[in-house]
Amino acid sequence: MLIADRGLLNIIRKFQPPDFPWVIEIERQVFNEHDPFFYMQFYETCSEGFIVAQINGFIVGFVVGFLTSQETGRIFSLAVHPSYQNRRLGSALLKEIIDVFREMGVSEIILEVRSGNVKARRFYERHGFCKTGIMEKYYNDGESACMMRLDI
Repeated sequence: MLIADRGLLNIIRKFQPPDFPWVIEIERQVFNEHDPFFYMQFYETCSEGFIVAQINGFIVGFVVGFLTSQETGRIFSLAVHPSYQNRRLGSALLKEIIDVFREMGVSEIILEVRSGNVKARRFYERHGFCKTGIMEKYYNDGESACMMRLDI
């Protein structure tokens, strides 16, 4: 998928192994929570749900999703490098993973987001996700997670 953005060549595509260092750097910039090797495991086990955003040859964002059941897809992580946020790349990545899940025949998509991450919660709400609950002390630092769901 190509996206027009200020004259730059933007591409949304499947993750490839040479993208790994870029994904790890974005993960560190945005979250710094996950073991980097989770991402290689996702590539090896559910590559259809591992998607990157590329601008002029540079990976600037990614989304990782997988099936938890035949009916449910889960978004594990969605991140855009801070220098490239607010350019609709997150929305493009989210749309792409929703389309992937739709093609797989799922009826709902779930995810969790830090309760204190108001920007992320609002982002998902703008895209139709609804809050379904709170998981207390979900993250390693003790912060709770807001559980969200989208019916598709």
